[in-house]
Amino acid sequence: MKRQMMNIGGFAAIAVLLLGTACSKKTGLTNEEGAEKNKVETLSNVQGLTANGDTILNVTYENGQLNSGITGVRGTVAPGADAAYTVPGDSSTYAIAHKVTLGNPDYYSAEAYRSESDALEHQPSLFFPGMERRYEFSVYLKDWEQWNSANPPYGDNIFQLKVTGGDPVPVRLLTKRNAIVARYDASGNGTVIADFRPQINKWIHFRIDVKWTLDNTGYFKIYTRYSNEQSYTLRLQNLNARTFTGTQLANGQKGYIKWGVYREAGKDANGNVITSDNVLTRIAYHDNVRIIALPL
Repeated sequence: MKRQMMNIGGFAAIAVLLLGTACSKKTGLTNEEGAEKNKVETLSNVQGLTANGDTILNVTYENGQLNSGITGVRGTVAPGADAAYTVPGDSSTYAIAHKVTLGNPDYYSAEAYRSESDALEHQPSLFFPGMERRYEFSVYLKDWEQWNSANPPYGDNIFQLKVTGGDPVPVRLLTKRNAIVARYDASGNGTVIADFRPQINKWIHFRIDVKWTLDNTGYFKIYTRYSNEQSYTLRLQNLNARTFTGTQLANGQKGYIKWGVYREAGKDANGNVITSDNVLTRIAYHDNVRIIALPL
């Protein structure tokens, strides 16, 4: 049975941030460097407002709504009527489907061909340096066409741990060729599933544990569990790493999660997306998107 969502720490986090701002004025931290240092320390203290093991977000879709009835969660911003819709879930009544067709403006949003959900406005789900979190989701690659080796190996993003402000994405998962890979920071990469083709039209369960840091004391660990498995397998890890890639905390930068389909594609000399060397339509289902406070 799916666990019920617990909205924990939102208002308390805001209060702590306000307190931290007031404290910076009293201590004379008026330059940008001092203000950022104070804000990072304050946000780190928010971790203490959430008990270890608490479920911070639990998107189950069991009420049939694209935001699962959770204020601050968005189903998609793509304008197409079928850019996001509900489907049967992972041993449950509902999940969300995201659809993107290259070259069709119904699936174009935020300067790319994408249809993605996010929790940008769900305050408890945001991440900052000093936090330690577990992210879980299940994905179903619906009738996913295999990569044609005669074409360029474009990627299709299915899950992102992002920061606002345009800085490098801390961690994202995408299909590339016939693998599911991770891209992290500006140039990090690694293979999570070497060949996902046997898992097409089956639920794949992901778990990502992260300690968010601005120095080399952070980590992330990515696990998977197939539909016929009982336990998770560690697939990729990055230890002793700087995991929070943002550089604009003093300006209100924040980390948040996204899930759906975000397509990469080539462009011609006029800047138009090339559709002749890529699969036109991709559809992915997502279910049971959860955030849990670590350590357990």
